[in-house]
Amino acid sequence: MAQKNKITILSTFANDQLVSENGSIIRKQDGGPAFYLNRALKNEGVFFGMKTGPKMEVRILMTKDGEFGKVPKKPTQKGIRFSQIKTPLLLISSVLNEFDLANLSTFKGKIFLDVQGYVRNGNDFGKKKIWKPSKVVFANIFCLKGTKEELQNIPKQYLETQKQKVLLITKGKLGCEIFAFGKRYNIKPFKIVASKNTIGAGDTFFAYFVSRFAKTAKVLDSAKYAIKKTSLFLSAQNNHHHDQLFLEEIGCG
Repeated sequence: MAQKNKITILSTFANDQLVSENGSIIRKQDGGPAFYLNRALKNEGVFFGMKTGPKMEVRILMTKDGEFGKVPKKPTQKGIRFSQIKTPLLLISSVLNEFDLANLSTFKGKIFLDVQGYVRNGNDFGKKKIWKPSKVVFANIFCLKGTKEELQNIPKQYLETQKQKVLLITKGKLGCEIFAFGKRYNIKPFKIVASKNTIGAGDTFFAYFVSRFAKTAKVLDSAKYAIKKTSLFLSAQNNHHHDQLFLEEIGCG
């Protein structure tokens, strides 16, 4: 008997071009939130389906203070027939506002939305813009996820309302601040992993959070699990970085 999908992923793959502060190209790699969401969920034993936009080109500036994205070519916004998505959970994570959310209220399950692509300006590295969707759209978001910087670009009254549902504020190596049904929690990682490359960490966290929630319906348990798995992801990123440096040193990179 075929298993039914529990989660639908609405996201986008990208070709990432990593650049240094002097403008030189460090390397090119697969990326976009869809890449990391897909990779994380494949090993979770949760059945999921994906709906994706056209693959995009993203330039990522690598600095000592973090990574900052820029999207050279603005995508055409794609209309989505949310009423035709029948899974209990829907995870939305865009690169640059490529999915039109106007009909979001026609989806009947729980919606998990990463705000990153809706507050990203795209024209300059790391630059943000204000995102103020209709109250009808925002009212249908069960779980909203973003960094503190990203969430500063959403009206405060929207965030106050969201705190009565689920609001995830990711804080890098400091873990995650959570508002769940009016209560506030701080969850710190058991082990702090310092990484020079955190690309995909936020997407990985969200994937594991939603996959765990699909199994348990428990917000705090899901956040703790996601933080643990993201720490493992960052450790693997560090190992890959060290391997890449070694290959470059011996002329194989």
